[in-house]
Amino acid sequence: MTSSNIETISTEIFSAIAESFPVVSASDEFYYFPQVQLVKPEWETWDRFSPDFIAYFISRLNSWENKLDQLFPYMSASGSGSQAELLLLKKLIHTLQEHLNETRTWETQPTFYLSIACLGLAEALNTNNPDVPHRRAETLPEFLDQAGRNLKNVPKLFLDLGLEMIQDTKEYFISLLPRLPELSPALEALLRYKQILASLKTRSTFLLPKSLLGRIVESNMNCGMDIPQVNKTLDLEITKMTARLHREAKKLDCDTWQEAYESISLSNFRHDGLVNLYHDEVLRLGRHCRDIGLVEDKLYQKNPVRVMPVPRFLAAIRSASSYSIPPGHPPSGGIFYIINAHDPEEMHKQYHKEYQILSAHETWPGHHLLDITRWSLKSPVLRAVEQPVFYEGWACFSEVMLFQEGYLSGSQDSLMLAKRRLWRAIRGKVDIGIQTGSMNLSTAIEYLTRTGMTMEQARASARKYSLNPGYQLCYTVGLQKFISLFQRYGQNNLKKFSRVVLNHGEIGFNDLERILKQPGII
Repeated sequence: MTSSNIETISTEIFSAIAESFPVVSASDEFYYFPQVQLVKPEWETWDRFSPDFIAYFISRLNSWENKLDQLFPYMSASGSGSQAELLLLKKLIHTLQEHLNETRTWETQPTFYLSIACLGLAEALNTNNPDVPHRRAETLPEFLDQAGRNLKNVPKLFLDLGLEMIQDTKEYFISLLPRLPELSPALEALLRYKQILASLKTRSTFLLPKSLLGRIVESNMNCGMDIPQVNKTLDLEITKMTARLHREAKKLDCDTWQEAYESISLSNFRHDGLVNLYHDEVLRLGRHCRDIGLVEDKLYQKNPVRVMPVPRFLAAIRSASSYSIPPGHPPSGGIFYIINAHDPEEMHKQYHKEYQILSAHETWPGHHLLDITRWSLKSPVLRAVEQPVFYEGWACFSEVMLFQEGYLSGSQDSLMLAKRRLWRAIRGKVDIGIQTGSMNLSTAIEYLTRTGMTMEQARASARKYSLNPGYQLCYTVGLQKFISLFQRYGQNNLKKFSRVVLNHGEIGFNDLERILKQPGII
């Protein structure tokens, strides 16, 4: 009875979200929204961000939360699966409430609307119906005009980022004009949006209230820790990885890990482009995961990974290579986007030495395996909800898995993995430092250059971290949670451990541990 009621309420909630916010809910860019889509999307409708509608929708969220609360007394102690789903759905509702009502990105971030505009057009262009992009383009001016009316109390940094992103957005619109002449009015609306930004009064700080930031870190991101505990976790990882880097450097007869990293050759790289390099590695990783039983052959065959350059419009949103999958049950594969893939100089960038580990993080057995398994589950709640610490933690754990099964070995590979872990922990420290005000932008940039970033890369990254508070710490915190669970419950059987984790969706870690504790589960 409980499972049936949860599914009924979740269907109502997800339908309303997909109808009211069709672009953000169809994208995996916005963790605080579920990934849902109407069976027959209304392509003329853009996301309904306005003060009146947000107030109305928050009241609906409150009503749904009350319905979910009423289900708790009817849960049996044995209904752990239903309980985990209910808690996950309740957490989603609460996170969305806080985001709309307290964080209020829709009032303070000009880049938010530019991202939605670009993603909405790209989604429409990826459909098989040639009329859909035209229908979506026609109503884009109304969306941008409303976006301009929504903005207030905008931090100066957010305004600057918005003005910079307008140029990328404009170029994207212009590139589509031959296919979508309906975008001419949208270009005019984009100009109006820019004029509004230029006239906005701004505030100097973007810091959230301490209590809200604490809730975002502990609950919304699913860390289960307060900020001091997170900082302690990050500091410990930095200490451990620094020591590991030193040990591996000594094995490679180098005085410093930086020297050892420089000594790793790029000479084995192919010369037919980055996309082909990563494509071939993804195929090898996929076959490896299938052969050791991490993924069934049927699921593997039906879900290929397309490897593509990062599109121009995503360059302003994503500062590195990334993975994306459209919502859909059953899934039909995802896309691994390679940053700057068309730039001949990109092949010579040092971080491409880590192409095997990066590919594992983004595809097999990382994000791609997690997502295609999630989208194959029966439960609509488990399919639709993604939790940042779980999502990024699993992808980081997948890098460690390469060494567990012998796919990678040796000091060079170990040094590159330790470097990546150090890099993520430092990013987490910068994120927390920026959001708490304990670190200014200059200090943050200097801190990030310790990971091997150039000053330009560090500046771009630190400024963008401000838009998504708490996300950068998810990698290290999530990795540590999975390592802890694996060491306690799965160390003798990676295959079974992974299957149990993947087949239960991105539930809370306490719920996952209760499942792993069950006799005979592994």
